[in-house]
Amino acid sequence: MCCFRNYIAVLMLFLCFSGCKKIAMEDSFLKPRRVYDLAVEGGINTLTRPQYIRLTKPALHPDSTPKPISKASVVVNDGKTNMVFRETTTAGVYTVTNLNDPNYNYAYTLTIKYDNKTYTAVDTLRQVVNIVDDFLPLSARQRSETKTVDGTIPKHTFGYVNPNKWFIAYQDIPLWNPAKFDQTKYYSYTHILGSPNSLYPLNNLKRTFTLGQDDYISIYKISLSENYAKYLYAVFMETDWSGLFSSVPVNVEGNISGNAQGYFSVSDVDMRRYKAREL
Repeated sequence: MCCFRNYIAVLMLFLCFSGCKKIAMEDSFLKPRRVYDLAVEGGINTLTRPQYIRLTKPALHPDSTPKPISKASVVVNDGKTNMVFRETTTAGVYTVTNLNDPNYNYAYTLTIKYDNKTYTAVDTLRQVVNIVDDFLPLSARQRSETKTVDGTIPKHTFGYVNPNKWFIAYQDIPLWNPAKFDQTKYYSYTHILGSPNSLYPLNNLKRTFTLGQDDYISIYKISLSENYAKYLYAVFMETDWSGLFSSVPVNVEGNISGNAQGYFSVSDVDMRRYKAREL
């Protein structure tokens, strides 16, 4: 009987601790300072003719997901013509076929009209410096005994002359596709700015791979405007490099006017394909 009472007491303490822990975790979730009307993802790229932009209603709780925004007017002006997007069969995703030549160093303007409100954004198309073999943001080592190549792709590399976003595909990593908004986990970045200071510990984020010497690897180099590079750096200060004074990432200001979240980007893209032994 005494053992049974002790068991009940321990069980009650465990349940009490679990309940308090859950409440503490819920209380510790930092809600955004603002509740946004919509979030913008995607933009214009020079590699593919089809262009894609996704509009969603941001989620307000970690257990919820963003809701697609349909029946919006989405137009991009490249300094020459208006490109009128139409909604695809996927709710909230809008597309247009861009037949124009790139308008380098000029502003592209996005205009969204939804729910009797207008939102605008501007980004500049910066020409990408073509991929140079000596400056690939990865390391590779050949193993002669197994005829394989071991590689490491750091998510962040600092001290580059130009900021860029990279997408490196191989084996089960799909090719870059601007219509897919779930590929962000495969991006890596080269930054002009240095690594964060000691208040923002740099996590050792990286991908590793092992390929046969004749397996192919596809590398996409994506240009970033000066403002987009600064935006991404600010986001990483609150996510990948989060520290003592980090805030909620959703509070990082993008380039969308009005009560909107996200960043409309315009990027030049260079792509090259290598055999693993060439890395």
